[in-house]
Amino acid sequence: MEYVIGPVLALLLGLKFTDYKTKQLSKQYDQHVVKVQGQIIDQNTAMSNQTIKYLAPLAKSVARINEQLGL
Repeated sequence: MEYVIGPVLALLLGLKFTDYKTKQLSKQYDQHVVKVQGQIIDQNTAMSNQTIKYLAPLAKSVARINEQLGL
């Protein structure tokens, strides 16, 4: 009888521990994903603003050159 109860009890305890750790890591993972998504959105916004800031004078210069050349 002890040959059956011991391994079954160990298996059940192992499964419960695995379930507990999986739920704990899942919560941490979800929090990390939300944080990274926020950082990505912020970086994309900053990159768009910087691109517009650098390309606006260039576009104006090209338009002025085209006007002088008659294009």
